[in-house]
Amino acid sequence: MNDCFPVVMVVGLQGCSSMFAATEHSHLREEISRRIAYPDFARAFHLEGVVHIDFNTDSDGQVSVSGSTGSHEGLMEYVRNRIGELVLPAGESGERRYRLMLKFRMY
Repeated sequence: MNDCFPVVMVVGLQGCSSMFAATEHSHLREEISRRIAYPDFARAFHLEGVVHIDFNTDSDGQVSVSGSTGSHEGLMEYVRNRIGELVLPAGESGERRYRLMLKFRMY
């Protein structure tokens, strides 16, 4: 299995976007952007925070979460659930490990 690939993204009220413009792993960043939005509970309570998720992809595009930490339990569980539902195109994923950092910022 390859080394861990870092992916850093910001989640704002207008959506989720990558902090890097590189095309490497763009399929993954696009899928995360489609899946992760600012959750309603976080909007209602003006929650901000950072969530780190470690996950693996297999050759079939299946994603499995291997660990997580976060500044807010609710945000962390939200991200774990959303990332755990990902299925990536089999030809584009391969067996890889990722470390995703999502910064939830309202302003």
